[in-house]
Amino acid sequence: MRNVFSRRDFLKASAAAVLAASAAGVLTGCDGGGEQLAENEAILGDFKIQISSAQTRGTYVTSGGESKSEHWVDATVKIVYTGKGFNSVQYSRVFSAAVGETPWKLDKPTGNLSSTDVPLMNTKTVQVSFKAPSDGASYTTFEKGEPLKMRVSFFDQSIVFYLRNGNKTVSIKKS
Repeated sequence: MRNVFSRRDFLKASAAAVLAASAAGVLTGCDGGGEQLAENEAILGDFKIQISSAQTRGTYVTSGGESKSEHWVDATVKIVYTGKGFNSVQYSRVFSAAVGETPWKLDKPTGNLSSTDVPLMNTKTVQVSFKAPSDGASYTTFEKGEPLKMRVSFFDQSIVFYLRNGNKTVSIKKS
């Protein structure tokens, strides 16, 4: 038997193929926004945040015959801004951290992040430092495995990154 493929059959098959191809594109777009982000990245509105490294540091201060230790967790944060402009926001409103319910102090950066700091919709990299409370208990809890919950907030959106102590280096995972 001979297979005859008419013009009408060809158009029907072509339309079915186009429909199937476009449906496949729609279905693959259902993953929540397209870009696959790593555990150290998040998108908050017009801001993409990436924590590229984190580590601990400490000092011992002797004053009046008493020794006291101070501890920090430092992180390198890359901020990519893709919006059309914003005025400014205080770094203390962007970055906060706590171990359990105990807040840590944002030691640096200070001041404001403004749209002029992120010129031409490019990247700004900031060094963020959180200082442990002076009683030492919160840092000891962090050393034993409790994560430092680092919250990054831009306007009405926020994400929490969990920084876990790994003997001077810190592993990063988002919530």
